[in-house]
Amino acid sequence: GGVWRNQPYSFDSYPQGLLTLFEMATTEGWMGVMASTMDMVQPGVTPIPNNKYYMFFFSVMHLVIGAFVLLNLLVGSVINTYNKIKAQNDGVGPYITPEQQEWKETQRLIMQLKPKRRLEAPKGKFRGMLFRICQSDNFEIGVTTFIFLNIIFMAFKLHDMSDCYRAFLFYSNVVFTSVFIMEAFTKIAGLGPKWYFYDMWNLFDFVVVLLSISLTVIDILQMEYSCGFEKNGAIGEIPGINLLRALRIIRVFRLVRRFKGLRQMIETLIVSLPSLVNIFLLLVIIMIIFSVLAQNLFFNINQNQDGDDRMTDRANYVYFDNAFFMLFRQTTGEAWNSVMYYTSEEDLYLACSHSELAYIENSPQGCGHPAVGRPFHVLWQVVGTYILMQLFTAVILENFHELASGDANSTVPAEKLQQFVQVWNKLDPEADEKIDVDQLCDLISQLSPPLGLKGKLVTRNALMQVIKDLQIPIRSNKITYNETFLAFVRRCLTGDVHEDDDVLVEDSDSETEGVRPPGAEKFRGRRITAAEDFAARAVQKAYRDWREQKIQVHKGTAWTTKLPLHGVMLRGLAEGDSSSDLHRLGFGNGFLNGNGSVNHAAGLSVNSGNGVSANSGVSGLGNSAAQPDRYSPAEE
Repeated sequence: GGVWRNQPYSFDSYPQGLLTLFEMATTEGWMGVMASTMDMVQPGVTPIPNNKYYMFFFSVMHLVIGAFVLLNLLVGSVINTYNKIKAQNDGVGPYITPEQQEWKETQRLIMQLKPKRRLEAPKGKFRGMLFRICQSDNFEIGVTTFIFLNIIFMAFKLHDMSDCYRAFLFYSNVVFTSVFIMEAFTKIAGLGPKWYFYDMWNLFDFVVVLLSISLTVIDILQMEYSCGFEKNGAIGEIPGINLLRALRIIRVFRLVRRFKGLRQMIETLIVSLPSLVNIFLLLVIIMIIFSVLAQNLFFNINQNQDGDDRMTDRANYVYFDNAFFMLFRQTTGEAWNSVMYYTSEEDLYLACSHSELAYIENSPQGCGHPAVGRPFHVLWQVVGTYILMQLFTAVILENFHELASGDANSTVPAEKLQQFVQVWNKLDPEADEKIDVDQLCDLISQLSPPLGLKGKLVTRNALMQVIKDLQIPIRSNKITYNETFLAFVRRCLTGDVHEDDDVLVEDSDSETEGVRPPGAEKFRGRRITAAEDFAARAVQKAYRDWREQKIQVHKGTAWTTKLPLHGVMLRGLAEGDSSSDLHRLGFGNGFLNGNGSVNHAAGLSVNSGNGVSANSGVSGLGNSAAQPDRYSPAEE
């Protein structure tokens, strides 16, 4: 015969009642408690179904207050504490490093930045028409409509379809595939392959089109179009073809680029990755600790205590991996109370799977006990489910709020980022995603603060200060789009924007001169930055200016020593010397006659003790027009 036993849950004592209410608040087992309270009669009397049906009100009210209000207040407290810690840490979350925060801010700004678009239509008439079509809003609306219709038709597939119904789905898929092929052709021809594949969403669309064409070819070979006639010559079923056909569902993701809400959700997950990874690692560490503890406390639990199979050969605490996945299952709230009851059995012969271990020195080994099993599982529910798991919610909500606020909390306004794209398009009309390092000065001069110096006094020193802050690596005498954009954004995020750039010492030269040798992008194993490149050019220019000035002074001294004290004879110059020798010393044609001899009438004379003066043949010996372009001491 059977044995009457009390339910594992009850209100017989204050602690037992609290445990039952907590169990109901987690929405696990609350319907069993409600049924028991409705069936109760009195102690020692067989329960009668629905004897006190009005007792359901107690369970429902507790579910509303306990589960939907009180436990959510606990969740809200966790999120509120997270936000307070973040506010005290200058906006950096407690589960993210400063480097990860910088990466998150950069990704958020990049996501606000629209991709580069072709500004000018192709020169050809036909391609120009396709360019205007693919740029129109009606074109996007039409493509979006066909994507929606395609999703609806994909839901028409049944298990046992007739041949005609299968043919109907085949021809509908051919129509949609043709539309997507026409869309890809229009964009490739109108924008050009370079601009089309520049957008990653277009690349995704192109992959979807190729997949659709491949599946359509397979359907044709299998004669899916047949209706009312034999499939003679059709190929057999290809292993895994149903899985490939299921991949058509990725067409749904084409809607992400066309709906801001969907795109914002995807972006939220992306920028949340650093924090989510850190929280996940923390969760894994705590789960490992609890798994080791559970393995030592409950390794000898009897899995056949009743016929409910609350614990099985896979769901147990015997081995570490089983214990780990058992705790992971409980973080979702699944059957945690049933496992708790198994580990809280007081009868050792029923609780232990190996009875010979039950009474070793009158101490049970790994069989559990109410004083151990219940606190352990309640603690794991609070820590694992209502604290750690809710941190994931807090991080996602925080990043969703930041993305939703958009430009309000942005260090760099969205219009400034768009200005960067526009200026770069002018400097890079072929969309090579790289420009010459010499064009960096033009880029900085055309960007408004805080990115650039437009509207300020653009001096060489001001440009050098900005370039020094950017630290852009040089690759084959060029700088790339992504690295340059990230450098500008990082400069704004790290606060390296100098408001006094316009009051620096003015210099007449806005660009430094000089040519770097080929292959000089690396120095001691690292890439040379644009700042180092421009600094080297500045040093080279300063050296050349100093050297030219010194040469000019040396030439003036040399000319003075060569001047005659009387007559027109120059030192080392005979009557028959050619005109080139005079030019070499810096004298013009005024010293020569028509036959190329020295013109004595146009010579130099000595003033009355006041130095050298020029006659009609030479005016202003020190005039720069009479100076040679280059000088060498060998010419002396």
